[in-house]
Amino acid sequence: MNYSLNNANQIVKEKKNEVNKQYYPTFHFAPTVGWMNDPNGVSFYQEYYHLFYQYYPYDSQWGPMHWGHAKSKDGLKWEHLPVALAPDENYDKGGCFSGSAIEKDGILYLMYTGHLPNEEDETLTRQNQNIAFSEDGVNFVKYENNPVLSEEDVPSGSSVVDFRDPKIVEKNGTYYCVIGSKTVNNEGQVLLYKSNDLFNWEFVSVVLEHNKYLGSMVECPDLLLFEKKQVFMLSAMDYTDEVTKVFYPHITWIIEGEMDWNKYKFEVSKVYEMDKGLDFYAPQSVRIGEQYVAFAWMQGWNRTLPTHDNKHLWAGQMSLPRTIAEEGLSLKFNYLENIKDQIKEDLVISNFDFEEELIIGNPVEYLKVKISNQVINNFEITFSNELNEQLKSIIENNTVVFSRESLNVEIRDYKQDKLSETKRTNYKGDFVDIEFFVDKSSIEIFINGESSITSTYYMDSPITNVLLSSTDTLKIDTIVTGDISK
Repeated sequence: MNYSLNNANQIVKEKKNEVNKQYYPTFHFAPTVGWMNDPNGVSFYQEYYHLFYQYYPYDSQWGPMHWGHAKSKDGLKWEHLPVALAPDENYDKGGCFSGSAIEKDGILYLMYTGHLPNEEDETLTRQNQNIAFSEDGVNFVKYENNPVLSEEDVPSGSSVVDFRDPKIVEKNGTYYCVIGSKTVNNEGQVLLYKSNDLFNWEFVSVVLEHNKYLGSMVECPDLLLFEKKQVFMLSAMDYTDEVTKVFYPHITWIIEGEMDWNKYKFEVSKVYEMDKGLDFYAPQSVRIGEQYVAFAWMQGWNRTLPTHDNKHLWAGQMSLPRTIAEEGLSLKFNYLENIKDQIKEDLVISNFDFEEELIIGNPVEYLKVKISNQVINNFEITFSNELNEQLKSIIENNTVVFSRESLNVEIRDYKQDKLSETKRTNYKGDFVDIEFFVDKSSIEIFINGESSITSTYYMDSPITNVLLSSTDTLKIDTIVTGDISK
């Protein structure tokens, strides 16, 4: 097929009115038509958030990657823009893979991976790094001397096959780029390069060397430079938990530590999963003031996808924008603050004794429950429909778990195992402030402004009821329900 920007934008125009909207999100970002995965080029340019993304407009399954594009004033209401990149050059003809964006002298620069697959011999597949730029943030020109990094720039002992997902950061006038990599022995790692002008790059170091959390390959590394600590936000392939022996084909980590800018080495101090949900991968951030704002792909690889299986002509959606902020010696994770302004409250109940159950007999897009100064032994929040399909969140003994077990539409992984229940998410203290954002096919749960659970779901009919139930008598501080402004 002849992949070009004109053809991509034409297919979007032709097919967008044919999309089945049964599961299409109301307030989460999704492509107009076609397949979407990793967020790319997350940036704030000319007073707009810009969200680029891995995109295949011709089908609702993965194909030769393009870069889709949208912008937003608030991170919630998005304007779809023309496709930004198509795999139309010899150096990216297999796909314009993931990358990042940065502004320099009023120009928006994209750095992305060119994919050159060899179907007959995978060891001959190559990936390189390229630059495109724009003066208006919409129309991009590819640099005439691409690629700016190729297999010749990969250090000895590292794979020249898997070399992708550049993320640019600036420090003291120098540009640095972290790139996902692995060793020739299939051990995940991160490479570091530097540049003074975004066009000429040199290898600096293996900045994050392999450890047990990095699996066989690091994807979409992002380096966050806080005042007191530095943080890698990254995704890893083929990780096996040493304690539980559970195998994760893909997992997303927060790795706290300290960057030695003399040796260009990252010293790890703490590692934990960024989100405990069933569908959260490849997050990317942009720095806004003293905090970072990140988006993640609300999906995972190697699993069934109902919107594709049912020929709805679209697949994939993004999380709400997340903030990552330094607070004392800890990091805080929450949704973007201005989203609160878009919540239209329709029920508020305060300070009451709760016994057994409470039914909220109308669909909600937002639910907040706050319970303080109590140990919660068992408290359940259930979203259900007329067919008695259920999404359930259970709070007990300072943990939260989410289940989509009781749904007619099942999601299965590459082994045909049913993916239905999350790991237990711990929270601290004797209070819980839990918030739910419930869209037509996704749910995001935020707990005490510290942790989150993100999952997709597919119901045969819309949610009509919310049931709160407990085996104990509880004093509830607040229950709030509402909708999200469109």
